[in-house]
Amino acid sequence: MNLTKAVNTHNKIISLIETREIKNALDAIANMAEELQEWSIIEKINSLETNYKYMIHYFVEGQSDPQQESVYNHMIRDLYTISDDMIMLLQLKESSNVLFEKSRVSNLHKPMSIKEFESIFISIKDRLSITDLVPEGEDKDNRLKRSRHEIEEASKNIFDYIFISPRATDESAEKYSQLLSSDYIPITTKCMIVSAITLNVLQQYDKRKIEVILDACNHEESEIAVRATIGLVAILRQYKNRWKYYPNLVSRLALMSDNKIFVKRLMSAILQFIQAHETEKITKKLTEEILPEMMKLSPMIGNKINLEEWMGESGLDDKNPEWQNIIQDTGLENKLKEFSEMQLGGADVFHSTFSNLKNYPFFSELSNWFMPFDKNHSSLQTMFSDKSEGEDLLSAMLSTSMMCNSDKYSLCFSIMQMPEQYRKMMISQMGAEGDELKKMTEEEFNVNPNKKEDSIFKQYVQDLYRFYKVYHRKGDFKDIFAHNLDFHKINPIYDIIIIPDNLQKIASHYFEKNNFDVALEAYLMLSEIEHPTSETWQKIGYCCQINGDIHGALKYYKKAELIDDNNSWLIRRIGACSRMIKEPESALQYYKRLEQIHPDDLGVQLNIGHCFLELKQYEEALNYYFKVDFLSNDNTRAWRSIAWCSFLSKKYDTAQKYYSLIIANKPNVNDYLNAGHVELCIGNTKSALDNYNQAVSMLGSFDKFKNKFDEDLIELINAGMNLDKLPLILDKVRYDNQ
Repeated sequence: MNLTKAVNTHNKIISLIETREIKNALDAIANMAEELQEWSIIEKINSLETNYKYMIHYFVEGQSDPQQESVYNHMIRDLYTISDDMIMLLQLKESSNVLFEKSRVSNLHKPMSIKEFESIFISIKDRLSITDLVPEGEDKDNRLKRSRHEIEEASKNIFDYIFISPRATDESAEKYSQLLSSDYIPITTKCMIVSAITLNVLQQYDKRKIEVILDACNHEESEIAVRATIGLVAILRQYKNRWKYYPNLVSRLALMSDNKIFVKRLMSAILQFIQAHETEKITKKLTEEILPEMMKLSPMIGNKINLEEWMGESGLDDKNPEWQNIIQDTGLENKLKEFSEMQLGGADVFHSTFSNLKNYPFFSELSNWFMPFDKNHSSLQTMFSDKSEGEDLLSAMLSTSMMCNSDKYSLCFSIMQMPEQYRKMMISQMGAEGDELKKMTEEEFNVNPNKKEDSIFKQYVQDLYRFYKVYHRKGDFKDIFAHNLDFHKINPIYDIIIIPDNLQKIASHYFEKNNFDVALEAYLMLSEIEHPTSETWQKIGYCCQINGDIHGALKYYKKAELIDDNNSWLIRRIGACSRMIKEPESALQYYKRLEQIHPDDLGVQLNIGHCFLELKQYEEALNYYFKVDFLSNDNTRAWRSIAWCSFLSKKYDTAQKYYSLIIANKPNVNDYLNAGHVELCIGNTKSALDNYNQAVSMLGSFDKFKNKFDEDLIELINAGMNLDKLPLILDKVRYDNQ
């Protein structure tokens, strides 16, 4: 069996287990094991199948067994494990995946033990204590450099060791926990250990390593607890169907759900994952809209502005007021404002920029993608000829929460590629701004201590996003950001999600990011667990409306109206939905109510006119249309309404007048078609043909024109048009457009 077929078979087996087709799953595993000649697995499967047959027999005979559910769940757990082990064995032999490549290399020599790794860190820390006593100078610098290099090498090795490790035993799991609590292990290394455990579990389910992650979620160091919590959310999503078969894990999570700090962190992780879901949209907007507009702006500035004057003392506004209008004229001002708002809202606006700066050798090493930014890292110490300028830049990088860790490394490496003159200028600017930024950040964190942890959440999720989207071997990993938005349906943490405040936050994040399908699900869940507010019903209605369910939207808008019956936005929506489902009489009542609240709103006046038009009360409709036309000099929508309503009420002179105005002012296909109808009814056949030909030209074919023409036949009949003449008219249009 080749690797591709084996992977597909494994996926099928997992699907069979999840749908409780146990016999089929047993048969599939046995067939696969036989083809791979894994005789030990066949023996395990035969034993499981025998037990399963006994279970079915006892069930059919009606014999009560209080342990049946526990035995059944244990068997499903074994099926998952055996299936995973079988595919892992094959992949270890044949797969080019980075996990199995590193595993094969590791098998060529005896790997270090956890105890040996810890000894290395203890030794380094002891040497650093001695180095502290050495006088400042070259000798001390060299000692520190050697120690830093040893820490980095040991961190990389322990990361790889854990990443490729097999399922943990009770003993090895305990050692992982000891590493995370050791005083000898640097925090940066502990962070990488948590990431390595997470990455390993995402490759192969491991109950004991998950227990280590759960312990780390309550670690006293925020950096470690944050990484563990984010890793836990990713694991919960990937294995949400397996969790219930591990009662010890279920109990642990239930116990942790009573911890307010853990719950807050879990929600922060979920909200950051939802935010990350928008990154591709943001990247597309930047690359396709904002950046191209900025590039277009560059030659425009050169043509319109005297740059020598622009650089003068009196500033841009005094020298060339045109500059103030250039950005507005291009439409870039609104886009830049939107960009700023996205950034302030926590959006990942730097992904598009820094994704192209991940080709440095530093990023070829897997572990470096998970390394917190460390200004003392050896790769950064050799970047600057001037140590002080390097310190300024690195301090600025360390203090900012605007960029994630890998982007900070990218920026530093990029600056090193610059000519010295530009590099020094940039470092000088960043250093000065960095001091101010550091001061502002410290003040902000002092005022709101939660801000610091929130920034760690944001940065680590962004680090993960870059790894899964940009790492040159990203195809070797299942993308944790490719899942559909389903955080409101993760069963293992249902008790946390279902807390009204938490579900409200998730639903609001879905809604604010325009994910209306899942927002609808979340708000409906919310409506079932607490007394809904008017706003909740409004948002449910809006989601229905955006998803095309107008009847549903109207239903929920009216529920909201029962709570808040004087809400202008709500009344407007009910009116619009009523019109959309062809209930103009009901819509008219709501627009009339809205007219009392906003008597000068021309949109309301226009919609009242539309309701009268749909009710065939043409005189009333025209009164409102004329009112809008009188109060608004350039409202072409009112012109179209007046023209069409006049045509329907056989006021052809008025209709002709307004269609003339419309055609002189950016007409569309319907304008030419309707103007032709008016001319035809008046008897101006040539003018009618001119308009019809213009419509054909805009549509691109006579057949399309004919379809639209046929839609208006009833109106032409009501206008008294002689149907016998229409074939002649249409044939003339055919000839004219051959």
